[in-house]
Amino acid sequence: MPKLAIIYASGMGRTKKMAETIAEGAKTVDGVEVLLKDAYDTSAEDIRDADAIMLGGSTYNYKLIKAMDPLLKQMKDMDLKGKVGMAFGSCGWSCEGIPTITKRMQAFGMRVIEPGLEIYQVPDKEGLEKCFHAGRTMAAGMKN
Repeated sequence: MPKLAIIYASGMGRTKKMAETIAEGAKTVDGVEVLLKDAYDTSAEDIRDADAIMLGGSTYNYKLIKAMDPLLKQMKDMDLKGKVGMAFGSCGWSCEGIPTITKRMQAFGMRVIEPGLEIYQVPDKEGLEKCFHAGRTMAAGMKN
């Protein structure tokens, strides 16, 4: 069964809410295993075993939240070529976190879905619908 890993680092809970909603959408697709984890709790096996990886990181002071750094450093040493990836995150007025994650995934040799999913401030109903749809679409694409 294909596995989708949804991993996030969230400073104020906004990106976490996005990740939870993405996972809800992905779980509506039968035959796909969905893993939802905070970046701090993610193991190398969680990444290696995944067929697709969605990484969420909020933007703080015009940069990707530092909580994502240890995971990205760990991923650098893995063979991730050909895995599908997508970045997502919440931000205030600028969203540097999403392109930062996207560039790193591309450097790892992953096939990255662009432009990623960015939500400004607290995810509202429309933003959460986008998150749900992104998770469902990613999971459905893994079955083909």
